[in-house]
Amino acid sequence: MPAGSFRGRGMQARSIEAWRRAEAAARGGAAAARAAFEGLLAEPELELPARLRLSALDLGQGALRDATAQVLAAARLPESEPGLVLELARRLFDLGEVQAGLECLRRPVLAAARDPGVHATAGRMLSDLSFYDLALERLEHAQRLGLRDPRLDYAIGLARMYCGALDPAEESLEACLRADPDFLPAARLLSTLRRQTPERNHVDRLRASLARLGEGHVFAPLAHYALFKELDDLGDTDAAWRHLEQGMRARRAQLAYDEQAEVALFDALEQLPFGEVPATAPEPGTPAPVFVVGMPRSGTTLLERMLAAHPAVADAGELRDFTCQLRWCADLLGGPHPDAALVRAAAGIDLRLLGTRYLEHTTWRAQGRERYIDKLPANFLVAGLIAAALPQARIVHMTRAPMDSCFSNLKALFADAYPHSYAQEEMARHYLRYRALMAHYERRFPGRILEVRYEALVTDPESEARRVLDFCGLPWRDEVLGEGARTGMVGTASTVQVREPIHRRYLGQWRPYASRLVPMRAILDTYETE
Repeated sequence: MPAGSFRGRGMQARSIEAWRRAEAAARGGAAAARAAFEGLLAEPELELPARLRLSALDLGQGALRDATAQVLAAARLPESEPGLVLELARRLFDLGEVQAGLECLRRPVLAAARDPGVHATAGRMLSDLSFYDLALERLEHAQRLGLRDPRLDYAIGLARMYCGALDPAEESLEACLRADPDFLPAARLLSTLRRQTPERNHVDRLRASLARLGEGHVFAPLAHYALFKELDDLGDTDAAWRHLEQGMRARRAQLAYDEQAEVALFDALEQLPFGEVPATAPEPGTPAPVFVVGMPRSGTTLLERMLAAHPAVADAGELRDFTCQLRWCADLLGGPHPDAALVRAAAGIDLRLLGTRYLEHTTWRAQGRERYIDKLPANFLVAGLIAAALPQARIVHMTRAPMDSCFSNLKALFADAYPHSYAQEEMARHYLRYRALMAHYERRFPGRILEVRYEALVTDPESEARRVLDFCGLPWRDEVLGEGARTGMVGTASTVQVREPIHRRYLGQWRPYASRLVPMRAILDTYETE
C-alpha cells in the first residue's frame, strides 16, 4: 500500500508502523512475506490491504483457489480509501468474481469521490467487462468533474457506440481526434459507425495519419483495417485489399500465435474422457443458460439479439465464467482462453462442482427470467464440458459458409483474441479444426447441440427462430422478429450491423476478393468436398 494511502485513510501511527514492519519483513522472501501479512489480519485497518497482498502471493505460487478466497474475504470488509476499493474490484474481476467486483464499484466511497480519476478508472474497468451502460455513467461523470483527456473521449465514444448512441459516439471520437489526431483506435471506430460514401469518409485523414506514424508504429494495423473498411464501402476493392493484406501482415507480426499449441489444444479436447454425464435435476425455477457458440462473425450476435427480445430470456453477453470456473476447479492459473494444460487437468475435475460454480457465478444475470444467454463464440472449444457439467443448458451452434466465415474473420481486427485470423492459411486450418471438434461433440452428445445456419437465419428468420425457441423450451413470441431485437446494448464488434433489419447483404461478401483468397479457399475446399 503506498504511503499516500496512509494519509488518505487517516490511519493511526501504530497501524502505519505495523504495515511498514510487514513490508520490511516481506523483503526476506515469499515465506517471510506471508508470515508478515498474515500477522496483520487481526488489525482492522490493515486486514483488507493485507489480504490483497496475500492473494498476490497465492497467485505467484499458482494457488488460484487460495487467492480467490483471500479477495472474497477482503470484499466483505469496509474500506474508506477509493484506491484500495478499486484495486480490490480489479482483483475480483481478474479472478472471475464479477458480481462481488460490481458490488465493490457500487460502494458509496466511490460514488462520493471528487477525484475524476477514480470514476474514469471504474468506468474503464466496467468497459473492459462489457458493462458499457454502467461504464458510460462513470466515464461521463469523470468528464463532468473536469477530467479532460482524449483517451477519456475515446472511452466514452466506445461505450456510446455499444449502447447504440451512434451520433453521440461520433462526437466523442471526433473530440478525441481533435486533441490527438493520430490516436488511431478512435479513427478506426469512426470507420465502423456507418457505411462510408464518396461525400463522407475518412480515407484522406487515415492515410495522412499512417504517413505520420509509419508502418512500424503499433497503430499501423488499425489504420490499414480502417482503410480497408472505408475503401471496401466505396467499392475500391483493389486498394481495399492492399490495405487488408498490409494490416494482416502487421498485426500478425505483433502476435505470438503458436499454431502447434492450438493443434495440441484441439487434440486434447477430442481426447477428453467425459465419463457418465451427471444427471442432476436443477432446482425448480432455476434459470437455465443458453450457450450460443461458433466462429466469431458467424451470426452469433444476430441470433443472440433475436433470443434476447423474448420476454423470458435475459442477455448476459459474452461471459468468461465457464473457462474461469474450469480453471478454479482445476486450481490452475492461466489466461481467459482454454489451453492444452487446462484441458488435461480437466480430465480429473468434479463436473458437478464445475456446473454448480458456473451457475453460482452467472444466474444473477438472468434477472428473474427463465433463460439467459451466454454468447461467447469461443465457448465452442468447451462445448463438450458444458454439455457434461450442465445437463440443463442448451447449446446453439451458429455456423456460416466456410468462405464467408473465414473472410469475415480476416477483415476483422480483434482486440486480444483469435490470433489465427491474420493469415489466410492459418485461418482456414483453424476453421477445419473447429468444424471437426464440433462434429466430435455432436456425436458425443446427441441432441444437446442445435446447429443453426446463418444463411437459413437471414433467409427465413421466423422458421429458424421457431426452431431455436422450441429447442430452448420456449413458446413463440413475435418480439423475436421485432424492432426490440435491434435495440439496447450490444457489446460486440457487430454492434452496428445487428441494429439493421435482417437482410442477406452479407452473404457471399468474399466474392469480390475471390482472386486474392485462393490460398484460403484451397484449404477450405477440402472441407466442402468431404
